[in-house]
Amino acid sequence: MHLWPSPLKHGDIVDIIAPSFGFQPDVIEEVRTVANSWGFKARIPDNIFGEDLLCANSDEIRFQHLKEALYNKDSRAIWSLRGGYGATRLFPMLNELPEPSQTKLVIGFSDITALHIFLNQKWGWPTLHACGARQIAQQKVSVESSDLLKSILFGEQKEGYTYSLKPLNDASQKTQSIQSSVAGGNLCLVQCSLGTFWQLDGKDKIILLEDVDEKGYRIDRMLNHLTQAGIFTDAKAVLFGDFTGGKEDDGTSLVEPVINRFANLLSIPALRIEGVGHGFVNRPVPLGFPVMLETGSDAKLSFFIDL
Repeated sequence: MHLWPSPLKHGDIVDIIAPSFGFQPDVIEEVRTVANSWGFKARIPDNIFGEDLLCANSDEIRFQHLKEALYNKDSRAIWSLRGGYGATRLFPMLNELPEPSQTKLVIGFSDITALHIFLNQKWGWPTLHACGARQIAQQKVSVESSDLLKSILFGEQKEGYTYSLKPLNDASQKTQSIQSSVAGGNLCLVQCSLGTFWQLDGKDKIILLEDVDEKGYRIDRMLNHLTQAGIFTDAKAVLFGDFTGGKEDDGTSLVEPVINRFANLLSIPALRIEGVGHGFVNRPVPLGFPVMLETGSDAKLSFFIDL
């Protein structure tokens, strides 16, 4: 496991990439505006968007952007424009690359979960499950979410970060301290990892799961698939982030009952961490980096980025 990269400073370069879906071209200038206001330079490929059936550009061009961002000597971090779909299409080529000499912080969520898993496990890089650049640029997330991300990137909060949690099962009601690292992210992408060379290794990990627009039965199916694949067998705990949308045809939702039933079948602590996922509040969570999980009546997740 690598150390956390040093914080950004005024004038540093951050590579902006779109390894998954694209967006309207005017978002580029909006991202540059945010970068300028935060004090860093956003380097965005001129051909970040192009022709493709599904994604922001062809696999070859998106991979080239990712590769350049990983190996650029003058940039400090890599920030995904957005999620969607497409990052996993780059993995056969990504798997052939040697680990770069410089560790960089990769930022994103949703489809970028796949990159988090690959980088955490293949290269031992810490990454940051957090808002995409488009979300910040177009004010699709809360000011709190934006400020927290900026604080982490620039090393502004020396006392660390703590998020309150809600216990969901008997194991999480017992007071204990768990030192580990968080792995995972989007539930659908964690499931997609099964049977691949980048399959999530849940051993001794705190597994984070969140999703959007998935009905209760689909969430139940994915959770049971992960269970039968042994992902939770040697895990330390499970954190359920936000599961937004997913209503039934009559307007009701089975999402919470499904999660609660599943949590109560687990022998390891299962807790809710609100404000992590696809909602308006999307707080950053470090992946592949040491954290402290406290269970019991005062359950919380804490991390201190030693800069």
